[in-house]
Amino acid sequence: MSYYFVDPVAGYPNLEQVVAAPTNLKDLPIVPGFIASVISPVFGPGEAVFARAGAGIRLGGLCMFLAVYDTTNQTYTQNVIEVTDTTLLGRPACVYMGNTALTTGQYGWFMIAGIAPINCAASVAISTALGIGGAGQGGTNSAGKRLLGSNVVAAATATVAKAGTGVSGDNQIFFASGTQGMFAGQYASGTGVGSSAIVSAVFPDRVTVTVVNSAAIAGTVTMTNNNSTIFYNTVQMNRPTFQGPIT
Repeated sequence: MSYYFVDPVAGYPNLEQVVAAPTNLKDLPIVPGFIASVISPVFGPGEAVFARAGAGIRLGGLCMFLAVYDTTNQTYTQNVIEVTDTTLLGRPACVYMGNTALTTGQYGWFMIAGIAPINCAASVAISTALGIGGAGQGGTNSAGKRLLGSNVVAAATATVAKAGTGVSGDNQIFFASGTQGMFAGQYASGTGVGSSAIVSAVFPDRVTVTVVNSAAIAGTVTMTNNNSTIFYNTVQMNRPTFQGPIT
């Protein structure tokens, strides 16, 4: 997603990094629950929380906080789990920022303010409210499922097309004009791009993909925000919460 720390500190895991489940909380490089100010040249400023996966979390997963008391360490574990497909949750929300899915006990960064692509069950129009579309996913808003404090700024029908180069048999694609607007989870296509290639990591001048290039690449490469099953709507949020009971 190409976000960076506003005030980087040596030892902080980068914003796409997965941190292994520690033997002891003291082994972690940063205190769980820490909120960092982040910035992206494309998406602008934001805030991210370092927290624990209480269960498996998908790329761009729509999540909620669920603190659990740890009797061994005598502290509340800063747990995050994928949102359940339930109405009137009334819980604080966040979006997973990593390049690979999380498993139970691993740690990563979760966005609570800023602009981010969210894994969704359907494409949602610009300037439209986002709702819960399924477990761990956003989607079309429905009664009792709205993600409050958020708004769609780019539908999942959006694409990024740039001139790229690559070597046959390699899993990297280079872009002389930069990788602005690209993120892990996008679907790559173009002459020489491997079948069903998915972006797995984004760097300033290149991306890595999940399959090797089928031939040399020397033309337009298109990054699409959906594959007709998973839809990445780009959403602006500010400390969002899931809609709760009125009474």
